[in-house]
Amino acid sequence: MADAVNAVGASQIKQNAKNLMNAGNVQMGKYEFLQLLVTQLKNQDPLSPMQSQEFASQLAQFSSLERLMNIDDSLKDGVNTDMLLAQTIQNTMATNFVGKEVLSYGDNIPLMTGDNKVPLSFELAGDAEKVSVEIYDENDNLVRTIKMSSLDKGRNSVDWDGKDDAGKELPGGNYHFKIVAEDGDGNKVTAKTLSRGIVSAVRYENGQPVLVVNGKDVYFGDIVQIG
Repeated sequence: MADAVNAVGASQIKQNAKNLMNAGNVQMGKYEFLQLLVTQLKNQDPLSPMQSQEFASQLAQFSSLERLMNIDDSLKDGVNTDMLLAQTIQNTMATNFVGKEVLSYGDNIPLMTGDNKVPLSFELAGDAEKVSVEIYDENDNLVRTIKMSSLDKGRNSVDWDGKDDAGKELPGGNYHFKIVAEDGDGNKVTAKTLSRGIVSAVRYENGQPVLVVNGKDVYFGDIVQIG
């Protein structure tokens, strides 16, 4: 008789577990675990109840599961709070950048009429024996090439006098540049261009601040120097 009743209990537990899985609960939560435990207690044989050791073991499993889930919830709450705090600080800092000069990754060159000393900065991934600084106008026409040699890895710069290769002064406007570099063996050296300008405004994109520099969007992560 006891075996028959326990068999019914086991069958009921398996069916409940199957129903929970079919409902989309791929991972058993604490409420599902408790439901199965209660079902097991309801269907046990009164003449042959669940052994105390087995019952204590299942309660311990439930207690451990609940603690783990509470820890997970606490960690998630902490991470969300930290992210919100970081975003608030970042947004507050961004407004203080308006009117300040920043150096960021980019290739834009704002040229004012009469400018004769425009600093162009770039970063080299390795030592370079030959470097060409190529300057283009808004229509992507190459207007000036500045040759350099024997540059070390890291940040480098050169001043552009605002003139083309023929020595003619160029009109003000937006220009851009790129770096072509190679080492002593003729291998290409990777370079990143840097753009300098004044922050004129701050706008927000998906809650994140975006600085407007020389009419171009500059993201926080692309800024390498302020002032």
